[in-house]
Amino acid sequence: RQGAVQIGRSLDETDRVLRSLRARTLLLSLLVSGVAIALGLWIAGRVTRSLRRLTVAAEHVETTGRLDATVGIGGDDEVGRLSSAFDRMLVALARSKDDQQRLVQDAGHELRTPLTSLRTNLDTLRRYADLSPSDRDAIVSDLHAETEELTELVNEIVAVASGSIADEPVEEFDLAALAEESAARYERRTGRRIVVSAEPTYVTAQRGAVQRAISCLLDNARKFDTSGAAIEVTVGDDGLSVADRGAGIPPGEMAQIFDRFHRGDEARTLPGSGLGLAIVRETAQRHGGDAFARNREGGGAIVGFRLGT
Repeated sequence: RQGAVQIGRSLDETDRVLRSLRARTLLLSLLVSGVAIALGLWIAGRVTRSLRRLTVAAEHVETTGRLDATVGIGGDDEVGRLSSAFDRMLVALARSKDDQQRLVQDAGHELRTPLTSLRTNLDTLRRYADLSPSDRDAIVSDLHAETEELTELVNEIVAVASGSIADEPVEEFDLAALAEESAARYERRTGRRIVVSAEPTYVTAQRGAVQRAISCLLDNARKFDTSGAAIEVTVGDDGLSVADRGAGIPPGEMAQIFDRFHRGDEARTLPGSGLGLAIVRETAQRHGGDAFARNREGGGAIVGFRLGT
């Protein structure tokens, strides 16, 4: 009655279980952390690989000035779309740079001819002070013609290269009224009769650019039509066309007449820069349309443009 009974059990087994559980938990935590780190590095590498290649391509363009670098990684994610957009931007810049270089080279070639003629005539006037009045008048007339051709060439080069025409705001106007106005002004300036057949055709476009395109078509018709017949301008749903009674367009040159500085065999002896029809096509394409040309029944050519709706 005055005693006590004490029963005990060793905790070694419990301690072993806890130590084992602690070791397994630590090992599992390390394993999960390692897998998470490896997976994170792999995902980060996949995500940033395109960005690294994009950075390398941009640095290549910056240091070399060459636009032949490509990223070449597509995809539907944001990085893939960015890479594809970067590649397309480089292609567009390379095309623009090639066009600019070709324009400068062609313009330099075209400028040499009137400049050489001007220099020759000026040297003649300086060396031969006793020229007859008729010879002197002929040289002065030649100088005047070459100066006008040089002015026209420079204006057309500036119009093509500067991009100032492209910045002109668009407005709605009657293409038929603009054609009649341009034809009347051109007729007063050159004395060449122009017949306009037009019905009201309202378009939304850059008025100044379209007016310049019409002037280029009239200049082209007057240059190639030496018959003295009236130049015919037609405006309707099919666009605007200018018809002449010249020699027509050779079949082999039909596809090149709208190229910059293209001069056919018959046009090489005529004044002009070879930029007029190129301006016509660029104006039409900028407004969602295109230029067209075909030979006319009975002789001559029909050249014009259509504007997009």
